[in-house]
Amino acid sequence: MSQPNLPSHWKLIPLGELSNIQSGGTPWREKPEFYGGQIKWVKTLDLNEGIVTETEETINELGFQSIRGKLRPVNTVMVAMYGGAGTVGKSGVLGVPATTNQAVCCIEPNLDKFDSFYLLYHLIYLRPTWMREAIGTRKDPNISKGIIENTKIPLPPLPEQRAIAHTLRTIQKAKEARQRELELERERKAALMQYLFTHGTRNEPRKETELGDIPESWQVVKLGKVCKFLQYGTSKKCDLDSSGLPVLRIPNVIGGKIDTGDLKFVKLSSNEVESLMLNLGDLLFVRTNGRREYTGRCAVFSGELQEALFASYLIRARLDTEHLLPEFAQFYTMTYQGKKYLSERASSASDGKFNINTQTIKSVLIPKPNIDEQGEIINALQASDRKITALEQEAVFLDELFRAMLEELMTGRLSALSLVEEKAIA
Repeated sequence: MSQPNLPSHWKLIPLGELSNIQSGGTPWREKPEFYGGQIKWVKTLDLNEGIVTETEETINELGFQSIRGKLRPVNTVMVAMYGGAGTVGKSGVLGVPATTNQAVCCIEPNLDKFDSFYLLYHLIYLRPTWMREAIGTRKDPNISKGIIENTKIPLPPLPEQRAIAHTLRTIQKAKEARQRELELERERKAALMQYLFTHGTRNEPRKETELGDIPESWQVVKLGKVCKFLQYGTSKKCDLDSSGLPVLRIPNVIGGKIDTGDLKFVKLSSNEVESLMLNLGDLLFVRTNGRREYTGRCAVFSGELQEALFASYLIRARLDTEHLLPEFAQFYTMTYQGKKYLSERASSASDGKFNINTQTIKSVLIPKPNIDEQGEIINALQASDRKITALEQEAVFLDELFRAMLEELMTGRLSALSLVEEKAIA
């Protein structure tokens, strides 16, 4: 890979000249006694573009000896040589001593010349190029040890390397923190949802029902009893011609929300348009999917598009909102009980897919508090959704910032010398 217009004080050196580069091995899989010990064993799936401290599998001393293994020290940089287009070039740096399998190339840099994290980030920068070369030249995408050894790496002075690595690691840590917060908020929402649909908001005694324990004042109703009508969408072929009307399809019903990122369009008669036009509050159920647990997922149409129709693999349910709010019903379908009810009633087809129909949806049992309490539960869960959305947006922004800074710092277009000077003054 050429590196034009690098700063004049940077050197361009083949990685093999300043590093010990080797790969590992895999103990015989027919010998289970080789596995499950105290030695961490890194595979390509463990590489995370950061610090690797945990591995999916471990091996014991017998397994280690069987591959004539070497325990790689902390700060060893690793890169995936093969494993498919989505894996080639993935990297990580050891935070604990470990050994690796043969698909992982271990780079032990001369730490007097190379900062491990600078090298890690440069490998992340190189990955798109390696992937293009691997996919373009081989049926089974891979990069060889020789390619890695001969790859020329820009080598700023060590203090500048550390400043570059520090800048990128700071952004990466911020993103990791947001992702941890996001995971916790998703777990909190799941727990909150489970609690609210079994205890309510009024701290009242509970009673046993076919859905389990629910507050005494709540009823259990079939969705069909509080539904004005159910309807299948259009089966007419949709395309990318935006002169037609947008049609919501299975890919547009994701995570309990309407996603307008992958739209197709259709031209229908005025009567068909009138029949299939979505109204605010319409519930859209996915009626077929290759995975049983995804069959029956749904979302509320909340005006994400000014006008929208829906396709035949979706079922529209319009509820009687004097009795049941669509957002309440949608949140209930995301609980363990709600998902279980729908997925268990999905029938398998000869094409390997699972299906529900309007009768399945009509039969869904759902707890029904009064409208005011439904609203309170909706508000609590929507507040959690807003926090999740904000954290997702922050994580995306930080990832974009990391990629932009990676490009600027690794090409020398943005200098880290000011950080070096600040540290020297401090």
